[in-house]
Amino acid sequence: MKAIKVAENSGQANKFIEDFFTNGFSKSEIYLLTYNKERSEHLTDITDTKEYRVSEQGLFESAVNKLFSREDELRSKMASLGLTREEAEQCIGKMKQERIVIIAKKDR
Repeated sequence: MKAIKVAENSGQANKFIEDFFTNGFSKSEIYLLTYNKERSEHLTDITDTKEYRVSEQGLFESAVNKLFSREDELRSKMASLGLTREEAEQCIGKMKQERIVIIAKKDR
């Protein structure tokens, strides 16, 4: 099961994250992405969400992403979280508009 929310700002992102917690998602099942990598890291810290780590993506994929653009890296990350190509493209479009994408994913 996965859910995707797009926030306008960090306050709205926090609200969506709290809603995910209320709906049974744990901290380790919530991912936050923005187009700007540094902003993603900063927001991940202040919202206490999960940082997308190399171990989750796979070492090979992570090494390959260093050769590609930020968009390619984001597409790869979102694909590994179960998003379709269309969903990933929509999310990237929103991120380019300075939006924050929050993805909650349960493996069950």
